[in-house]
Amino acid sequence: MKRSTLFLACCIGLMLFASCKKDPVAPTINVITDTGYATENTQIFSGDIIKVGFNATGEKLTKIEITLTQNGTVINSSQAAIENQTSYSHTATFTVEATGTVTVTGTVTDANGLNASKSFNIIYNEKPNAKFLGHYEGNALATGSMEAEITGIGAQPVHDEFTDREVPVILDLNGGENMNEVVGTCKINDREMTCKGTVDGNKLVFEAVNDVVTFEYNMGLMTINPEINVTYSIVGTLVENQLNLEGTCTGNGDLNYGLFSGTIKLESTVGGSLNKI
Repeated sequence: MKRSTLFLACCIGLMLFASCKKDPVAPTINVITDTGYATENTQIFSGDIIKVGFNATGEKLTKIEITLTQNGTVINSSQAAIENQTSYSHTATFTVEATGTVTVTGTVTDANGLNASKSFNIIYNEKPNAKFLGHYEGNALATGSMEAEITGIGAQPVHDEFTDREVPVILDLNGGENMNEVVGTCKINDREMTCKGTVDGNKLVFEAVNDVVTFEYNMGLMTINPEINVTYSIVGTLVENQLNLEGTCTGNGDLNYGLFSGTIKLESTVGGSLNKI
């Protein structure tokens, strides 16, 4: 065979070999939709835990990544390095303090530099109690009456009617165990106690708070201070950053001091506004 003919035959052989070589196949990736996994348009509350996952296949997988983005900004991510595997499942849990739409994207890359991705959206809703949390200060105004029926030598009955008597109030509210519950501390006239409430729309319905206050009774040459067991029943309505309070304060007590005895009764309505600071 002539040298030119041999050279031509070799070239043809190389061309045939090259044409038989397969192009690399791009990997694939799919969202895991098993029970317990977040999928398209899953709705959850801000701060709750979500679980997401993706299944990937390919010739030589090297990396898989899950990213959470909102308005084009990555707010969380998780990735795994893979050693040239043909299939891989990557799952991750995330806790995100967000509201609105968050996009979850899974991306897989292979040894040839090829990649594939899938995305879906989840919706983060604000927890019902979130807007109420924080520190509040202001005055409540009490209107009502104090009655004391007292017996004994020289004792005088007490009848005290009052209008818009200022009562300083400080509230520090935190999240409770349930998503629509708040717990915290309430300071009324410098007396601190625990409080708990349930959110209903823009209203915060407090559980009844029991307290003990003192009643001042002047007996002429001396003053005594019997105790009154009182109960506050309050509802707060949130308007922007102001918590408007309304409710009642009622109480009863006994007076026993030497030859003096009697009963004390308190009835009042309570209203006022606290500012969120």
